[in-house]
Amino acid sequence: MSLQAYGLLKCKAIETKEERDNNRPHYHIHVKAYEENYRISINIKSNDVLSELLFYTDENFQHDIIPKIIKLPYGFYFSNDCAIDYVRGDMNFNRDKMKKIPHDKTGPNNDLNEKLNHYINRAITENADIYIYGTKWKTGNYCKPDRIFDFTPSMGMHDIHMNQGNIRKWKKDSGVWQDGCLFIHYKNSDKWVGLFLAFQSQSWDNDDCTGQANYKYKKKK
Repeated sequence: MSLQAYGLLKCKAIETKEERDNNRPHYHIHVKAYEENYRISINIKSNDVLSELLFYTDENFQHDIIPKIIKLPYGFYFSNDCAIDYVRGDMNFNRDKMKKIPHDKTGPNNDLNEKLNHYINRAITENADIYIYGTKWKTGNYCKPDRIFDFTPSMGMHDIHMNQGNIRKWKKDSGVWQDGCLFIHYKNSDKWVGLFLAFQSQSWDNDDCTGQANYKYKKKK
């Protein structure tokens, strides 16, 4: 079973909120697609023993997908034509290029919160377009405000990371052509930046039909 609400959101960033605690912290972005508000929640620390996420930035992102997505109006799309796959999608990087990075570390520009702040705050200042791949969710209570940004109704996206080769309880979410990431188009300079995240525990040797790891995970005694 793969992710059932995977897609692409084209939007503008409004504000951000960091989380630096150790209780499943996320980096949150308030974005708008026309009049719709979304909360984008990005995992910045794993619950696994290998807690640091893998992170890769392409500051000169070029890909055949750009001419497809740049034409889209703002909003969310369930589109196989624009899907992302870290392994099969010719993304110009592999696991070896990704670096482990903590979510919270003393000092400037050395943790994941600060890395994301650098690109998203610039996107806010320059009114850049952001393209977010992940899973869409929406609250069942229309009047309940969002717990982070207080807009109603609360809805957003998560799974903004690699979504294949998962282990243990996350194995069921594995699939091909459903990886999450962010693309930022700084239109003033016509520059594209790609931000990619993965968990250390995820396999990159996966079945081409199911996205399941091609080995059996054995629990350590």
